[in-house]
Amino acid sequence: MKSNIFSLRRLRWKLTFSYTLVTVVALLVLELILVSALVVFVRSDLLPILLAQSVRDEFVPRLERPLSQDPPNEERLREELTWFAEGSDVRGADRPPPDGGLGFTADQGSLFLVDEEGTLVVSVPKTDDFREGEPFEAGRIPELDPLLASALGGEEKARNLVANTSGGQMVMVTPIEGGDGRLAGALVGTVRIPNLTGPLLVTVGVSAVLLTVPAAFLGLIFGFFTAWGITRRIGNLARAARSWSRGDFSVTAKDRSKDELGQLSRELNQMAADLENLLQARGELATLEARNRFARDLHDSVKQQVFAVSLQIATARALIQKDTDSAESHLGQADELVRQAQKELNILIAEMRPAALEGKGLAAALREYVARWSEGAEIPAEFHVRGEREAPLDVEQALFRVAQESLANVARHSGAGHAEVDLSYTDGNVTLRVADDGRGFDPSRGSGGGFGLQSMRERLVKLGGRITLDSEPDRGTRVTAVCPLRDPSKKGKTP
Repeated sequence: MKSNIFSLRRLRWKLTFSYTLVTVVALLVLELILVSALVVFVRSDLLPILLAQSVRDEFVPRLERPLSQDPPNEERLREELTWFAEGSDVRGADRPPPDGGLGFTADQGSLFLVDEEGTLVVSVPKTDDFREGEPFEAGRIPELDPLLASALGGEEKARNLVANTSGGQMVMVTPIEGGDGRLAGALVGTVRIPNLTGPLLVTVGVSAVLLTVPAAFLGLIFGFFTAWGITRRIGNLARAARSWSRGDFSVTAKDRSKDELGQLSRELNQMAADLENLLQARGELATLEARNRFARDLHDSVKQQVFAVSLQIATARALIQKDTDSAESHLGQADELVRQAQKELNILIAEMRPAALEGKGLAAALREYVARWSEGAEIPAEFHVRGEREAPLDVEQALFRVAQESLANVARHSGAGHAEVDLSYTDGNVTLRVADDGRGFDPSRGSGGGFGLQSMRERLVKLGGRITLDSEPDRGTRVTAVCPLRDPSKKGKTP
């Protein structure tokens, strides 16, 4: 029982750690998916498109009036671009990087305002590479020239006016309309997006440490209580099964849940009830069979002997006053018949006693039975066993019944002065031999069924065995039963 409890505890902890592991792995996989999605988002064109749409909707309208003036209000335009650059953390090449931090701000960003003729009006920050008031050389920035040409040509869709260059720089162009609805120019923005893969991995590592420990703890608690409930229900099934194996069918597996374990419990309870009914029916049939056999034996032996006793006594009573010697002779015969009836009753009582094979084994049970039979039948008997080993219970019971029937026939019919019982084991068979030195008979004149071995013959045939009967007049009788030995672990049903 302890091993079963420990096995359930091992199952409980296996389930607990499984829940914990699944929780931690699921959390880590979720973090990796989230980080991967962020990296793909940053490296895709979706971020530039969103930025371009935001600039077009929120910032470009502030540039339409000063750009539409003639000449353009450069001071106002520069103020707006400077405000936008500082507010969005776009750093120009002439501005030093911020101290500390992970550097998530855009690096080396520039804003250029170009009129409809392609002339650079204002740039933030100012740079010698692109001079204000001169034609804007868009070809010096990768991917910018076709974007600017499309914007000045009337393209308005944001997804067609943004690009990511191979150097990690994001370029976007936003057209600017004048007050009369005509194109007044375009806003060009370039910004170098830092490599976020490293910082994101660092973030994942830190969050994995900070989140995995509490997640593992919560998973451990949840898994423990869930596994405790499952193993508790399995333990109830195990206890019920142990009770059923001991023949106690009053115990049931109580589980009212509608899941698989609950269904299994109900089916096992039904199976136990059916098994109990079957055992009761088999027990009643066995009792009825024993009663019928006992009644038949009483009718064939004791009843006949008692009837003969009554006849002898009646004859003695009729002759007691006329012929005392004859009356005494009849009373002597009646006394002999009474002694025979007493021996017959002793034999029948011995046959009705349980063999207790499960506790003693066939050899020990036969040794005790032969001794009791010899004492009750008043016939000397010997018992020998060779190569004793374990045998299946149904085989031992069948051979024990053969020995009972054979010895009963010796006492009833043979008139023997000596009997011998031999039990021998080989690698594949067990052989029982019951022999006597009685009057014997001619087997050709009978089938042997009168000796009560027919049912035993059928029983042994079902087990793969056989019974042979050898006898000759005045030379005794020998009954030999041979039954194959099967694997003791594969025990058949007890008849």
